[in-house]
Amino acid sequence: MFAPRLLTYLLTYLNHVCDLVVGPFILSFSGAYYVSYDRWGTVLPNGKKFAAKIGPEEFGDVLAEHGGPGAQEEFAALMERMTPLSNAAQALTSMALREDAGAILTLSRYPRELFDTLKQGQALNNPFSEIMEEMNLTNKFVINWLDMLCFLLQGLPAKGTMNAVMAYMLADWYRPGVTLDFPKGGSGELAEALVRGVKKYGGQVSVNCHVDEIIVKDGRAAGVKLKDGRIVHAKHAVVSNADPFVTSKLLSHARTEGLTSTEMNEYMDSLTNTDADEGGIPNLKSFIHIHAGIDATGLPEVPSADFPAQWAVVRDWDAPEGVESPRNIVLCSMPSLIDPSLAPEGKHVLHAYVPATEPYEWWEGLDRTSQEYRDKKAEAEDFLWNAIEEYVPDARTRAVPGTVQIATPLTHERFLRRTRGAYGPRVEAGKQTLPGHKTPLEGLLLTGDFTFPGIGVPATAASGAITANNLVSVGKHWQMLDKIKLPAKY
Repeated sequence: MFAPRLLTYLLTYLNHVCDLVVGPFILSFSGAYYVSYDRWGTVLPNGKKFAAKIGPEEFGDVLAEHGGPGAQEEFAALMERMTPLSNAAQALTSMALREDAGAILTLSRYPRELFDTLKQGQALNNPFSEIMEEMNLTNKFVINWLDMLCFLLQGLPAKGTMNAVMAYMLADWYRPGVTLDFPKGGSGELAEALVRGVKKYGGQVSVNCHVDEIIVKDGRAAGVKLKDGRIVHAKHAVVSNADPFVTSKLLSHARTEGLTSTEMNEYMDSLTNTDADEGGIPNLKSFIHIHAGIDATGLPEVPSADFPAQWAVVRDWDAPEGVESPRNIVLCSMPSLIDPSLAPEGKHVLHAYVPATEPYEWWEGLDRTSQEYRDKKAEAEDFLWNAIEEYVPDARTRAVPGTVQIATPLTHERFLRRTRGAYGPRVEAGKQTLPGHKTPLEGLLLTGDFTFPGIGVPATAASGAITANNLVSVGKHWQMLDKIKLPAKY
């Protein structure tokens, strides 16, 4: 990989979600196809709840009420300390990255931003917990709140989350007038927009095409073999966004036949090593989900401080594994409260899940047709309904028959082809780094959340963008950068 590791990690978090995701969305659409909202609810372990506007205007009141004396002052001092890091984290666009010498040219488009980023050096890569210790934070609510934000962003508490991630988030989440954007029609519309973009330029998108094997010929990835026996030949490259465990299986035939090099075999072995003591990266835990349609009779029609469209439920700040403890945090949403087109008239859709805290071991080996599995699903369903009922007390009695769906780690493993149903790699700041997208096998690139910059939709979108940049000439990359409308800097 050409770009120095330090520079790559300085660019870990995107300048803006729309820089990476909505960019293609805008290119494929005309007009505004998103809905804005500005509240996010929280239910605390003591049962108290609030749904303050994001931004600084109401959060001060939250700090005063739930943090008590000193909370506002500690948070304000932290925000001031983070300002230089926030400016650096927001300076460059990840869309300019590529993994060859051409990066010198594409990054040179932004000389001042590059300087601002490099000026912060290693500080952006260090654990956020070091900043918290430097600031001598003592307010319990502030510490817990920051730990939760780290976890929801990166799947790790503050001691494992890079400063770059929190620097960006704090600057964006707590700036005056900030809002959240929701794609009109649901998240599937983002995928549809990307499909339109692919087709617009002569591409083809094939679905329901299970890949069984990556074909290797003459020392390069030459295509893929589908489950039904069809072969798709690759003129330029094969790009795998499957996790490395699945990709290794797709290469197993070529490896057995001696068609992959020792270097490539060792590379894939390193990516599937989850033993931290042996230099590997462990996996994060998995999920349980509930999706349901409910009767909306008597419920509010728009989100408010008393009835938010999204909320988090925290059960115990002092749980054994903290915010990572199994079933300690639940995230709930009612997207039809933001976009009524997502549900029939008089109905709402609900979703609740635990964010990568469900141990796969709790479900491992269960027969999906067994009573034991059905009982465990019922237990998970009850737990998730309890979180939803913090704001919709009679939610389960409102459920529309036939709409309730429960997903488990085995569901993730089966339907999403995710090994052990894992969210992704558990990369701790200062301890591990993720690989780039090129591999020792010519013509094979890896992308997705097991590659740089990591887990989550924004980071995975950045991964896809960098991979795509690697496949085009510097000239075409430059032309693409000309077309991107970067968000305003705040």
